[in-house]
Amino acid sequence: MSKQQTIAIIGAGAAGLFSSILLASKGFSVVVIEKNNKVGKKLLATGNGRCNVTNQNISLKNFYSNANISLIKNTLENFNYNDCKELFSKMGIEFKISPSGRVYPLSLSSSSIVDILEYEAIKSGVKIELNTEITNVRYQKNVFVLNQKLYFDKLIIATGSIAMPKLGSSDSGYLFAKQFKHNIINPVASLVQLVSSNKNLDIVSGVKIEAQIENKKGDFLFTKYGVSGSLVLDISRQIAKQLQTQKSVKLHVDTMPDFSFEQLTNLLMYRLENLQDKELFLWLDGIMNKKLAKYIILNANIAKHIQYAKFLTKEDIVKIVKTIKNLEFIITDTKGFETCEVCAGGVSLDEINLETMESKFQKGLYFIGEVVDVDGDCGGYNLHWAWSSSYALATSMK
Repeated sequence: MSKQQTIAIIGAGAAGLFSSILLASKGFSVVVIEKNNKVGKKLLATGNGRCNVTNQNISLKNFYSNANISLIKNTLENFNYNDCKELFSKMGIEFKISPSGRVYPLSLSSSSIVDILEYEAIKSGVKIELNTEITNVRYQKNVFVLNQKLYFDKLIIATGSIAMPKLGSSDSGYLFAKQFKHNIINPVASLVQLVSSNKNLDIVSGVKIEAQIENKKGDFLFTKYGVSGSLVLDISRQIAKQLQTQKSVKLHVDTMPDFSFEQLTNLLMYRLENLQDKELFLWLDGIMNKKLAKYIILNANIAKHIQYAKFLTKEDIVKIVKTIKNLEFIITDTKGFETCEVCAGGVSLDEINLETMESKFQKGLYFIGEVVDVDGDCGGYNLHWAWSSSYALATSMK
């Protein structure tokens, strides 16, 4: 570079901090501008405070977009899990891998990630401006002008989405993108708990099981308002999209996925023969949580006068098995942006050069991380998108 170029990054989250480190190490003059009083506020909350940094099994099938998701294939391949591990190790972070492939810092503390990123940024010469909200962005005479007084050669939007506003998130990135004629895919809550109109949920509230919805397995949590757990978060994107045009969505849950319909029927018939004197809820208690057993019986439409197993018929057994294997929930809403981990939607992928993350409409304008219309499954995929999109931008910038 003949003249040191100045770069402004709006947002001191995962993508903003990571890209600042990579860019400063290449010789750019970088300023990260953050409206909150500290960096990485949302990053600190990820993974229940443990920071699910990435996943050992990064695959295109774990990511979603309103555009063709294969557009980000090269972005993910050019900064894969091993690349991520190596780079973080160089910064001083070692990884701990869970049996499911989720990756955390060895300290199991998100503050380790935030502290290291902040340290590396400052060490690399990045200037971090806290408590500074950008409300006005213009491009004139080949430079970006922020708040009518700050001048930069290039501008990176790393503002994230509107998920979890209590941690300081906002729609500013979308508004800046619109100023430069970008199309914003309307954001909906993703990786979010679901609200159900089902009766008697208080009976089973707090019960956590491994369940299956369609072809996905995972943790499933019953709550007073509806359902939660990693399995629910993973399918919530699809449900939230449907709720945009429907009043409600039916969700069918297999609460005992390790048993086939036939195996479960045979098991209950065996218990009917050998444990017929037990009260109905206690009879089911032997194979599932007693709160769930009560909820299953209530939803199986068994005659109310039946209190003991010995009075069950073969037809009753079939009803119980159907309920266990296909428990229905009427989903009427999500818990919304207040509690969702990410948003589905954002700056359209079709309007970004994904080799460089540069706007196709405005030279020198870039979008990285969650402000872009890319979201991933629960399990470190969304943070990996922040790292990989930042890496694509930094390695290509000249």
